[in-house]
Amino acid sequence: MTKKILIYTGYFIPHLGGVERYVDKLTSALEKIGYQCTIVTTAHDNSLPSKETIGSRTIYRLPTHNIFKQRYPIINKRKSASIISDIDFNSFSFCIVNTRFHLTSLLGARLAKKHGIKVALIEHGTAHFSVGNKLLDFFGLIYEHVLTAIIKQYVDYYYGVSQNCNKWLKHFGISAEGVWYNAIDSKDKLLATNKYDYFDKREIIVTYAGRIIKEKGIINLLKAFDKVRSEMSNQKIRLVIAGDGPLKDELESRYLDDSSIQFLGKINFSDILSLFKRTDIFVHPSLYPEGLPTAILEAGLMRTAIIATPRGGTEEVIIDKRHGIIVDGSVDSLKIALMEMVQNESMRKKSADNVKKRIESVFSWQSVAKCVDNKIKESI
Repeated sequence: MTKKILIYTGYFIPHLGGVERYVDKLTSALEKIGYQCTIVTTAHDNSLPSKETIGSRTIYRLPTHNIFKQRYPIINKRKSASIISDIDFNSFSFCIVNTRFHLTSLLGARLAKKHGIKVALIEHGTAHFSVGNKLLDFFGLIYEHVLTAIIKQYVDYYYGVSQNCNKWLKHFGISAEGVWYNAIDSKDKLLATNKYDYFDKREIIVTYAGRIIKEKGIINLLKAFDKVRSEMSNQKIRLVIAGDGPLKDELESRYLDDSSIQFLGKINFSDILSLFKRTDIFVHPSLYPEGLPTAILEAGLMRTAIIATPRGGTEEVIIDKRHGIIVDGSVDSLKIALMEMVQNESMRKKSADNVKKRIESVFSWQSVAKCVDNKIKESI
């Protein structure tokens, strides 16, 4: 069997996001069991090469039009033609596309089917894509259903990154074959350093890591943090925000004179883990249709207490209050959960221990890669 597979994704590293990390980690795990992976994505940054090799992985980046470039890449077909022609489709035994509504998925599924290659689609969401505008969201809903109906003609197998993703696929009349979980490599914790040990040891460190956009709940978190500080004025608390996005500059300027709120900007994977190592409470306040948030797995791996909204597969990680606190994402719910975690050190540490054990035992890239390997062998 030829152990060469194609993977299509709307974005890929160094673009920061859950799907990008998923594809990076999954292909790295597949590489370890002998697969050569070719990743086809879009050029979100024109300074990136159109083709590069990382280990046994080859990455092709297709040019896009500038409309919605950082939120929804629209492939420039004319400029992409020469790059696509460089791909020898006859050398591949399997194709994986990520998310139904990205045009890269439709492109990949069509080309794979044209060349007789079986296609698996991985679902990363649990609700309709939203940009926070009712009119645009309405047309987006119609567009998503139309695009899903088209891509169904080319896809052979469906998998979610959580059980909730599989439930969401039923909304489109799709039955998933199983779950290829978002996961972690427990060895990654060795990448963490003491970089953030400069924080005052008397401070409770609360961390947010992700895109700085409204849908991720960052504004509600900031409001909740303000309320917690006003009600717990004797407790030293710091909110550290890691990530980038369209709201970053505005929010950073707003809190520029606030020494208890720190914006780190976009940081690399090692620094993310290092930050989680020093973090007491990680908050994932997303109001966004998630699959299984990578940041929750990474924070849990570093033995961090977690407060999160029940988006996607979050409740498959935080199965009860012994593993963290689930909130609805409102300012008041975040405030109450934060105050409980800050005040109860014993609860905070026990939940951090419990969630770490669960993540290491259930959510490993080795097991996910084995599931993918089994499906590829079965399909050929």
